[in-house]
Amino acid sequence: MSEQPYTNSKVTVLLAGAGHEVVYYQMQQPVLADPRFMIAGYAAQWSMFETSLANLQPDLTIIQADIAPDAEALMQSLAKLSAWQGVAVVVLPQVHEELRGPLSKVDSVRGVFVAPVNWMEVASAGYGAAMTARARLSQTAPMQGAAPHREAYITGTKRIALLSHAPGAGCSTIAENLAYELAVRLRVKSLLVSMGLPPAAAAHLGLRYAPNLTQYFDRPGKAAFQAALQRKEALEVLLAPESSLEYLAILEQSGPENGQGTIYNMLMDSEDGRYAAILMDTPPAENLWLMHALLFANVALVVARPTLADLAAVRHSLTLLLNGLKAEKRLARESIYLVLNQVSERSSFTPRLFQEELGKALEWAPPIAAVIPFDPELSRAQDDGVLPVTRLDDFARGIRDIVNTLFPQVDSHPGKAAEKKGVLRLPRIRFT
Repeated sequence: MSEQPYTNSKVTVLLAGAGHEVVYYQMQQPVLADPRFMIAGYAAQWSMFETSLANLQPDLTIIQADIAPDAEALMQSLAKLSAWQGVAVVVLPQVHEELRGPLSKVDSVRGVFVAPVNWMEVASAGYGAAMTARARLSQTAPMQGAAPHREAYITGTKRIALLSHAPGAGCSTIAENLAYELAVRLRVKSLLVSMGLPPAAAAHLGLRYAPNLTQYFDRPGKAAFQAALQRKEALEVLLAPESSLEYLAILEQSGPENGQGTIYNMLMDSEDGRYAAILMDTPPAENLWLMHALLFANVALVVARPTLADLAAVRHSLTLLLNGLKAEKRLARESIYLVLNQVSERSSFTPRLFQEELGKALEWAPPIAAVIPFDPELSRAQDDGVLPVTRLDDFARGIRDIVNTLFPQVDSHPGKAAEKKGVLRLPRIRFT
């Protein structure tokens, strides 16, 4: 069999390190710049690393050892990569250079570096190790393919558009629960804009259908903004109107010939410096509610189930984000993430396979911010008027994974005791 397919396929990478400064500002840059790689996910905490490793099954794991609670836990986790022929490159702090020998004996570990390192060299070594592992596989199997709540300090506003071109993927549920987790449980000042017809947040959050954004569009401007707001505890919410006539009237008012009273300008008026996060639950229909949200956003979360239909929908969403907007309005690739929802053992696609199929179609796929398992109790919780993030542990873990990806400086486990420090953990500043 020709080795060409292996040469053309990108190497999927999981980046893991102790804190978002290391992961996003040191490790990420050389990998993003190298077209041979596709980032499968990130982990800045040990619990997130263990979850991501199992869900994503990356070809290559680049891990800064400081993230691990102790050497034994690190070696046990890295040994698991052999189950899918994955390989790892480890970066050790100088004070634990003596662990180079034991780590090198782990079957999946193909390189051990001691800090300080050139991350470009680390990435290149990892690529070579991953390609060697692929070549060997092709030869052997040629026919197989704790503190009390405190206000979180965040600079700038995350303007997050949650979108899905596949109805029923759970976009609204994730938007509402992510917003509630941030605003109520983590004390991150947040605004949820529910843009569907009818707005899903009204039923799920126990809100009234009025006031809604009709109050704003009747007299556009910052002064009218407060009249449209509703609240669910500490979370502030804007609802699209329930009336089809009012909903369509806002669409007509938002046409290109209009200025002040557009959906885009309403979103601009919402960003007055009070919010750390503005979450926009966009409709699946490709109308101006969606398009203006994408123009306003600086982060996109594409929500999908692991099905063939949702795979096609995600391809469409990514094509829209990357090519459907004017060049100056497009989001950078590093600002786009995928959330796989309703995942089970019976799913047609594993998270890794779903991402690989996207990569084949688009030559790129966004990293997976969270894998959220299917839970039949979710609908019952919503029908009981309870937010799933407060009742269902597996769902809550998925929401916290999204928080850790988008807001790594926020402690997403309030009230939980700090993780026990081990031989690999060095003191570091926590952002709260």
